[in-house]
Amino acid sequence: MLKSKRDNLLILSLVVVMLLSFSLMAAAEYVPIEDRGYANPDVLISAAELSEIMDRDDVKIVDFRNMAMYLTGHIPGAINVWRSDQENPDAEFGGMRATPEQMAAMLSEKGIAEDDLIVIYDAKGDYDASRMWWILTMYGHDKVKLLDGGLERWKALDKKTSVFPSSYDETNYSFNESEFDFSMLATIEDVQSAIDNDKALILDTRSEEEHTGEQLKSGAERKGCIPGSVWIEWTEALNDDLTFKSAEELREVYGEAIEGKEIIVPYCQSAVRSSHTTFVLTQLLGVDAKVQNYDGSWIEWSAAEELPIENAQ
Repeated sequence: MLKSKRDNLLILSLVVVMLLSFSLMAAAEYVPIEDRGYANPDVLISAAELSEIMDRDDVKIVDFRNMAMYLTGHIPGAINVWRSDQENPDAEFGGMRATPEQMAAMLSEKGIAEDDLIVIYDAKGDYDASRMWWILTMYGHDKVKLLDGGLERWKALDKKTSVFPSSYDETNYSFNESEFDFSMLATIEDVQSAIDNDKALILDTRSEEEHTGEQLKSGAERKGCIPGSVWIEWTEALNDDLTFKSAEELREVYGEAIEGKEIIVPYCQSAVRSSHTTFVLTQLLGVDAKVQNYDGSWIEWSAAEELPIENAQ
């Protein structure tokens, strides 16, 4: 009996040592953002750096997950924002970006001011966070950072989380129209033009099953993809721990497809995943091509019966 207990304790001790070793290895393998060769490293922030500035009055942390997930544990002081908060309910198609007026009203309600540094994270490798970055950047709020590795990286460093909702006093946020920049936006007309342009690349960032027409997600009318589009799933830009790959690794992912292109149009189901790819191409790789995220994406394209599709099933 005593031998059995000793054996169990020995096994338990070995498991604990192994887990600690794996944790230390993961921490040791983390490459600092500034050492990854990004075109604009300042648009990312590490969990360690965020922990040092999170108590500043001009720093607002946004947890971009649904409320149920937010309440299971979030970064202390983070306010909750979800997709419906930055969508236009009056748009013809679901998921379209909110207008500047709608975004300003949401930011005011959340207690965010024009001069605040907004740090956004989620638990999917900045999958949703990048959509908010894209909208804010177009509307002129340039003090935005994404948390590298998101909530998972924060937890991996044993940083504290909270289950209590955070809030700030309302503000009176307003965008300056002179700072609007829609160069990263593609309309359905832009996509139609890109199909016949040898210097343009239409980039499908969805899953392989969506691209090949095997899967149809709710909201879309037809299966398939935009003619001539190249499939590179958005997840290819991430490491296993949901941090971003280095610039060198990203060039291996996108290099052949984007070589010689002057226009790149990423799309997905509703321009969430394609916002992530837009972020990677413009901020981390700093490509020379004009990158235009297709806001209507597959929901809009598939609804227009007169428009061609490939891989229809």
